[in-house]
Amino acid sequence: MGITFVGLGLGPKRYITNAALESIRAADVVFLDVYTGILPDETIDFLRTISKHLVIADRYLLEDGVEAIFAEAARKNVVIAAQGDPLIATTHTSVILEAHKRGIAYKIVSGISSYSVAASLSGLQAYKFGRAVTLPMEKEIAHAKSVYECIVENMSRGLHTLVFLDTKNGGLTIPVALSRLKELEGLLGKGVASDDRLVIALARLGYDDELIKAGRIADLAKMDFPKPPHMLIFPGKLHFLEREALVRLLGAPRECVEAYEPINYEVDRVKRYIDACERVLSKLGTSAGDTKVNDVLNVAKSYLDDSKFFLKSGDLFDSLSAISYCEGLLDALRMMGYVEFDWKS
Repeated sequence: MGITFVGLGLGPKRYITNAALESIRAADVVFLDVYTGILPDETIDFLRTISKHLVIADRYLLEDGVEAIFAEAARKNVVIAAQGDPLIATTHTSVILEAHKRGIAYKIVSGISSYSVAASLSGLQAYKFGRAVTLPMEKEIAHAKSVYECIVENMSRGLHTLVFLDTKNGGLTIPVALSRLKELEGLLGKGVASDDRLVIALARLGYDDELIKAGRIADLAKMDFPKPPHMLIFPGKLHFLEREALVRLLGAPRECVEAYEPINYEVDRVKRYIDACERVLSKLGTSAGDTKVNDVLNVAKSYLDDSKFFLKSGDLFDSLSAISYCEGLLDALRMMGYVEFDWKS
């Protein structure tokens, strides 16, 4: 008795591991998750032939109707099988937590996930990926805005962003997803989805018609792709080997890759603080006859120099800390009436 969470791999049945097959054959009932991923009919039909009892599980059954699964697990060996790795989907983590709370035994049979395969086949270094996001099927701008902002955040840290495209109702396609992000670009204007932005498009990983292509958004939005599942990757800061891989392995235009730089609003913000402090210190110079004020100004100048050094070294956190101390000392002198200046001038 209990629940075994089984990963079925990328979709085609050849990616199902022996461990997964053993668990499915041994189970009294298999709940097949068709909500968190796309499985081909061939794989579903194969699972029917090796299962004692196969139940197609939609979102309702996996969430609101999960009591039925727990009831079965109390007296039978139950499997919840899902495309990819079973714990990539947060729905399954919630079920595990509830099973643990109820004292229901469980185990995990991991599967090959498109999450790791996408990073492997993208030509990018896997350890440089930031938080992944899913672009939902719903057309509301608010849903897509959080995806856009995550890409900006990751880029600001030099990290790549993997964007899953919703698999509901046949799946969201790459051209539609890019069109939706371009619509947001018109509203937010941060450059994430500009026509020249370098992007990697990945379609049907693990299938015979798998297609992976890197290029400009304007070009990829016009391409014909095989049917979903589809994914996108927005690169962050690129190593020279990553640049070569994008050109030679994924067909990106060399001029596009060589000119590419990620958005970095955090660096820009620190630079603005540095410029403002440098401008104020230059105007203030030294305070004639006031040694204590001059001492404070010299310390502020030291923090400014430190901030510039840290920024040049790529240490954004220490650069921001140093320039914050500089700004704080200048503000303190101004508020106590020892100096006069305006940050805006």
